[in-house]
Amino acid sequence: MAVHVINPANLSVVTTITQDQDGNTLSNVGSNGGAANISRSWNDAVLAEDPSPSVNKSYIFVNEGDVYPGPGNSTHSYVTVIDTSTAQIIARVSVSPLPVHIYVVNPTREVWTHSDTDGTFDVIAIADVAAGNLTATSVPGLVREGGHGKLLLDTDLYPKSYATNVNEQWLNQLNLVERTRTAAFDFSTIIPACTGTHSIVYSNISQHAYVECVDGGIFEWDTVNDTLVHYFANITGYLTASLGNDWILASNSDTNLVTLLLPQANGVQAEVAYSVSVEGNPQHPVFYSNSSDFTTTSGLQAYTIFFPLADNTNIANLATGLDATSASYMNAPGDCVYDNTTAITDESMGLTLASTGSTVQTPQCGACAPGFDPFDASAFNASLSGMRYVTLANIQSNASQGLLGNTTFIPAGAVKPSAAASTGANQCSFGELYRTAKRGGPFIAQPADIPTASVYFIDASSARGPEVYGSVNTSTSPSTISWVPLDVPELLTQVLGAA
Repeated sequence: MAVHVINPANLSVVTTITQDQDGNTLSNVGSNGGAANISRSWNDAVLAEDPSPSVNKSYIFVNEGDVYPGPGNSTHSYVTVIDTSTAQIIARVSVSPLPVHIYVVNPTREVWTHSDTDGTFDVIAIADVAAGNLTATSVPGLVREGGHGKLLLDTDLYPKSYATNVNEQWLNQLNLVERTRTAAFDFSTIIPACTGTHSIVYSNISQHAYVECVDGGIFEWDTVNDTLVHYFANITGYLTASLGNDWILASNSDTNLVTLLLPQANGVQAEVAYSVSVEGNPQHPVFYSNSSDFTTTSGLQAYTIFFPLADNTNIANLATGLDATSASYMNAPGDCVYDNTTAITDESMGLTLASTGSTVQTPQCGACAPGFDPFDASAFNASLSGMRYVTLANIQSNASQGLLGNTTFIPAGAVKPSAAASTGANQCSFGELYRTAKRGGPFIAQPADIPTASVYFIDASSARGPEVYGSVNTSTSPSTISWVPLDVPELLTQVLGAA
């Protein structure tokens, strides 16, 4: 286990971090409560700066996914801090259990991390790193229930914010300076089909928030008057805002359909503008602009949207002739023969594989096929996965002809799927396939497990069109990517790929 510092310009590993703040060798052995609290597994990471003249440093704050016992019946996790100037882990701070998402609130120079266990936000003052008294302040009560959720941050909203939660029918309004919940809006009666919320984005054009419902559908919320604008019952998926907040994307990995919404004036519902079919289980989109700073845009033609793919490339699964990448196959593989009278547990609806006498009829179906456990990269076809991209100009041109936008495929490695861990799942069904991509300068970086553990770099600015610039092998499967700009005349960047 290690953290690799990579220079994508020459596809080299600059250095590898193998020790923690106390000189212990990084390890993920004993995760989820292992002895000595030394194990590491990574969740989200953010780059945070301390611009004070006496410090002038930047740090990577990384949520750890392991949960450890505390006093009494309490539990806790950690956030790891990396000094980007020395490429060393310099601190580790205790936070509420199972933090997944993490955010930087720049006006207050704070890092906010969210516990998926109890819903608590923990706040870390960035200045405390240099001061040597790093602690996290627990701020409970900002959401009503424990569970996974996200925090909406936008300069135009500040200090107002909104927090989502997959387990409650409330939209929570927060004050980031006072660290308080200023309002909670119960939408259970006006949108009863929405039993919880997940992704949330904002457009300063409409001054509306756009919120994903966990059961499907999204709703548009007026942040000026705090009222519901519209519920889009037939549009679902993870939400992403364009660089200029002028487009909202809903990416549905179950149907491989991406819907583009065009924000309107305040109080007016967004226009459902375009749809794009993106094959290969598209994950969270990444917007890219060909402007000089790679972040702003001057018009429709400037945008390219990249979709990291997390499809199933297992050769045995694909040989069945079934759609091994479909949501229905992942939940109940069609090559599995189940005993419909036997549940895995008394409380579970999960089905066990059917047997003839003592012989299981389909022992190598679905996620029980060769290559999954133990993992064998040669049992997968990496050439079938990678990344897809489409320009907004293409989407608009095709729509004028009544067609969907055309995406272009770039082979860029595959991620390994896993068997479902829940005892309530059907046997040989799959765990959630997930893949992230991050933009840095002209590059889009994404991790891969197949054909080997590596990070792929897509050159989005190539005159020939977006293409693979190259890849760098990592010691183990990369999970989290953060970009750190270097203060040099040329456009060079480093990526911290946490393996």
